[in-house]
Amino acid sequence: MTGSLNRRQLLAGLGVSLTSLALARPAAASGLTLTAAAGELALPGGARPTRTQCFDASTPGPLLRVKRNQAVTVRFANRLEAPSTIHWHGIRLANAMDGVPALTQQAVKPGDGFDYAFTPPDAGTFWYHPPAFGPSLSQCEAGLYGVLVVDEDEPPKVDRDLILVIDDWHIGPDGQILPAAHSAGGKSIITVNSKAAETISLAPNERLRLRIVNVAMTRIAKLALAGFGASIIAIDGHPVDTPFAPNHGRIDLPPGGRVDIAVDGTLAAGSEAGIALDHDGEVVVLAHLAASGAAPLRPAPLPPLTLPRPDLPAALALQKAKRVAVPLPGRAGGQFLPDRPLFSVKRGSLVDLALSNKTRVDQVVHVHGHAMRILHPFDDEWQPYWVDTVAIGPGETVHTVFLADNSGKWLLHGRPCGPAQEDLVTWFEVI
Repeated sequence: MTGSLNRRQLLAGLGVSLTSLALARPAAASGLTLTAAAGELALPGGARPTRTQCFDASTPGPLLRVKRNQAVTVRFANRLEAPSTIHWHGIRLANAMDGVPALTQQAVKPGDGFDYAFTPPDAGTFWYHPPAFGPSLSQCEAGLYGVLVVDEDEPPKVDRDLILVIDDWHIGPDGQILPAAHSAGGKSIITVNSKAAETISLAPNERLRLRIVNVAMTRIAKLALAGFGASIIAIDGHPVDTPFAPNHGRIDLPPGGRVDIAVDGTLAAGSEAGIALDHDGEVVVLAHLAASGAAPLRPAPLPPLTLPRPDLPAALALQKAKRVAVPLPGRAGGQFLPDRPLFSVKRGSLVDLALSNKTRVDQVVHVHGHAMRILHPFDDEWQPYWVDTVAIGPGETVHTVFLADNSGKWLLHGRPCGPAQEDLVTWFEVI
């Protein structure tokens, strides 16, 4: 990201529209009803409102907030014209609550409802949506999603906690959303939920926690942070082993991925800073950061922020792992669940997935009900963080390992980040 960070000039020059989608006030995730129904959204320059599908008449849906180990009870009311469910992306929950039709529950018919009840064991940034394959994929693409924040037992020392939700909509000539698989000829519009898409004003020595969620179905959000210092404190909801600065100020966030960063107010008055996205070689500014001009919030910056260690294994005996080869894409017609699992393991087993991308585009794989470590390609070490979603470049093989400690039938879903190809849609069983 170079040159001026003037958002309006950049967008006018690129012909890219950026809209602010405000998250509703946080809702307690207990005794709540989420209603999925058709909706409308006015996009910049649109001749008429764009038809959407959304929770509680907003895109994103209500921001749900709960503490770790606190019960979540949500009634799902389906007022759409097609069956649907809710998948709680990244939550290590009971299998019956995972929201995968024909695997963990029956799809909820139009006019019917379903009660979800679970207790999240991990604090962090998560989100909810229908499964992104088969008939419900179009619901995700039309805006049917929301954010779930699980707070730590003791709140970390931050002054503000903001959420940035990034989507990539393909808009046809009639101003309506096109499925990603049929987007040829349409224009791509990056949408951002937060008013922070204009400017985030930081007081001297103020600390901001910024949670970034990529809800796009096929776009890796290639983010650039310029003009300010930041440290990555969590990835896919789980605290990193040790906070670290983004490499050269860049963060590549796969579809479904999340990252939490800590930003301290050390900007000089009049300086230019912000967060931008590489949109097919062009620059789209998502947020400006600016010194507020106010008095310092405290005499000196806060010490580095470290989140409590996640309740996940400190060590993994890799030599005991069951090794499973997973070619991408998986098979022809990969939008429906196979009758048999890809593999079955006893609870407590380690699993090493060799995710091999045989295509010319990036592939993204999401594992349900578990958190994975990405193994280093040259030795027996692993990356210093846990993930539930991983990107695999063209021609690459990425090894991930996880402890299969959650009983049930779990989805393993892979999607191409490019022209329409087959998904990997399969499942594994933990007995």
